[in-house]
Amino acid sequence: MNIELLGIYLNDHLAGAMAGTELARRIGRTHPELRVLADDIEADRKELLDLMRETGVESRPHKEALGWLTEKAGRLKFNGRVLGRSPLSDVLELETLRVGIEGKTSLWRTLRQLGSFDETRLERLESRAVSQAALIDQYRLRLAPQAFNSPHVSGVDVERTFTVASTPEGVVEYLRDFSRAEQWDPGTVSCTRLDDGPVEVGSRWRNVSQFLGRKTELVYELTRDDAHGLQFVGRNDTATSTDDISISAGDAPGTARIAYRAHVEFNGLARFGAPVAKLALEKLGNDTEKNLVRVLGPVH
Repeated sequence: MNIELLGIYLNDHLAGAMAGTELARRIGRTHPELRVLADDIEADRKELLDLMRETGVESRPHKEALGWLTEKAGRLKFNGRVLGRSPLSDVLELETLRVGIEGKTSLWRTLRQLGSFDETRLERLESRAVSQAALIDQYRLRLAPQAFNSPHVSGVDVERTFTVASTPEGVVEYLRDFSRAEQWDPGTVSCTRLDDGPVEVGSRWRNVSQFLGRKTELVYELTRDDAHGLQFVGRNDTATSTDDISISAGDAPGTARIAYRAHVEFNGLARFGAPVAKLALEKLGNDTEKNLVRVLGPVH
């Protein structure tokens, strides 16, 4: 067997595997129920690396870096929104990942024909790829009607993903009480509960924030509260702010991975200030991440 040609072939697929892993993680942040898919695709990338080591093929880091950059560059494509995440992004990202999985399926089938690899292992990997494709098709076809029938909106998005030294349960328990935003949200001046009883879906808070040099008041409501995370929606006459906080177990025991996404939808004339607001929100996003790591514990 021509090891040089095999090395080129496997390293090209390794670049695709890195891009697929990054894209699957991004999709998992938006759709927590698909996080298992990201774990599977990462496991497939490690299986490919194992096969390369077994055959004496050296991995080329620049190929993996190229895959990583390819996924990041793919985020710049037009999706019908200038500043925010479009509903069309879900469909396009899932279709892109679907094509990548089809390529991975072809890889396993090709290696089976060479007769130099563990047939049982390749058969298992091929079967897993087929299952991954079926799962993506299920979600893609379900989301497509929602994407193309969604109303035209104008808003901005800010996303951050990081790990803290607290358990997922501890993070949910801490963040569930939105009045604690005074401790971690750099823009919050005050945040007070408007109702009584246990914090649950429907609980409300009055939040006063400093934004672009002015004080802004929104009434926030807890709209989602489950093992995968929380969602708070704040409203006033000029904007609707949605904080989606997805929470999962970190790589190390006792740690949690937080995917924080803030979406601000502007009403009326306030829409014209969206570009300036985007810049301000990006800074707030950085500061929010730092504060949450501080209060929930940095990972060493």
